[in-house]
Amino acid sequence: MDERLRELAEKRYRQQEFLQTLFELAVENQWFDVRHMVQHDMAKAIIADYSLEQGLDYLNTTVFYDTWESVIEVGWSAFCTHTGLTRERVDRHLQDLTER
Repeated sequence: MDERLRELAEKRYRQQEFLQTLFELAVENQWFDVRHMVQHDMAKAIIADYSLEQGLDYLNTTVFYDTWESVIEVGWSAFCTHTGLTRERVDRHLQDLTER
């Protein structure tokens, strides 16, 4: 992942208000919403801003498909650090969503 994109992702995903909201949703067992905010809302916003910074079109599809998973990993890492949950435990909660 490009260093500027990583920097942007780290900054956005580590915003205290964002992390607090995710934590509250996790405590309420609202894992669908947690996943949506990390993997869709924030990831798309970060990639869209990065695309524009690079002089590309809004949410450039090439940038999106090339970086989406890496950006999301930054988000889950920030969430796990903030909450103290292991990635394995988070993954189990997310897996439960697909089994319902």
